[in-house]
Formats: sequence, C-alpha cells, structure tokens
Amino acid sequence: MQERNGSRDNNHGGVGIFILFIVILFLLAGAAGMFYGSRIQEKPKDLSDTTVKSFDLMEESKTAHRIIDDVLLIKRENWQLRDSGRRQHKDLLETSGADVLWTDREIAVGVPVTTELEGASRWVREHLQNTDVKVINEEQSTWHEMDAWRLELGIAVKSGKNSERIFSTDTVYFFHHGNLTNRDRDIPRISKENRLADEEKRTEDDSKKTEILR
Repeated sequence: MQERNGSRDNNHGGVGIFILFIVILFLLAGAAGMFYGSRIQEKPKDLSDTTVKSFDLMEESKTAHRIIDDVLLIKRENWQLRDSGRRQHKDLLETSGADVLWTDREIAVGVPVTTELEGASRWVREHLQNTDVKVINEEQSTWHEMDAWRLELGIAVKSGKNSERIFSTDTVYFFHHGNLTNRDRDIPRISKENRLADEEKRTEDDSKKTEILR
C-alpha cells in the first residue's frame, strides 16, 4: 500500500510540474508579444491614401500644443501667457474626398517692454528647431489694437511620395506688457545682419511653401 501511494503522489507531482511549465511558457510568450508589439510603430499617415475616408490628426495637434506649451513655460517667470482654447477644424481633401480633423488655438504672450517682440519670437523658434513643430509664418501684427508680432506654427503630414501638407495648430501673438518687470537677459536685441538673414529666410520659405490648411 505504501508503494502504491508513493507512486500515485509522484504521478501527481509530475503532472503539477508539467502544468506549471506550460503556464510559464504562456506567460513568457505573452510578455514577448507585448514587448515586440510595443516596438512596432504605427504606420505614418499619408493624405494621398485614397482608401482612407477620414484622417484624425487630433493627437498630432495635441502633441504640437504640448511641445509649444513646454517651450513657452520656460519663460513663465518673465512672460504672461493667455490661451484662447482649442478649436476643432474639419476640412475636405480635394484629391480623395477624405475628411481631416485637427485642432488649433491662439496664444497671447505678454513680454517685458525691454524685450523685442521679434526677438521673443526668434527665441521660441530656436527652441522648437529639434521638434516636429513647423514654423509656417511670422510677421508684424496687432493684438487688441496693440503692436504685436505674430508667429504661426503647425504640423506637417505626408501627402504622397515626396510632398506634405501643413496644418496650422498654434498662432502666437507677442505683445508688450507694461506690468512685467523681469528682464529677458537671454534674448539679445536682434542685430541688423540677423534681421536681414531672417527676412531672407522667410522669403525663401514662402517660395517653397506647400499647401497650408487653417
């Protein structure tokens, strides 16, 4: 009797170990699938794809808003920021008839009177150079009847093999705020040479500009 019981216990133990081994294999396979799945990047959107009936660029817009916020907030002790809130846009692509959804907003940035408006815009542009945010345009403007400098920013989306479309997501207005007293010591006055170089670059960019959706 003792030998039979011992043999039965051994059989149960062997089955238990086998089941545990199978469970571990399944867990390892699932973990590996999640790891490799996370490494697979989503296929980039291509607006020329006629099989797609609607392109949702809301997440791309949100990312652009966040990147621009991160740059502007570097200056939160010197500047005053006002966000108009996001507005949703829907447009129709003529080539495919597909819908495109994205968001845009306006940001008013008050800077000290000792800071050049164009210099503040230049500082923001330089801090956006290594991001996916695109500079669309900048020019003299007005904000609530005050002199201002307008900087338009956006995102680029592939539209065919060698082309892209630009979507305007953020329009920033820089104006002088008389109650701000902290000096922007890291924003020097723009030299005549740099101003001319900026103007030439804007002219060159205008000649190469792709379609912009606002």
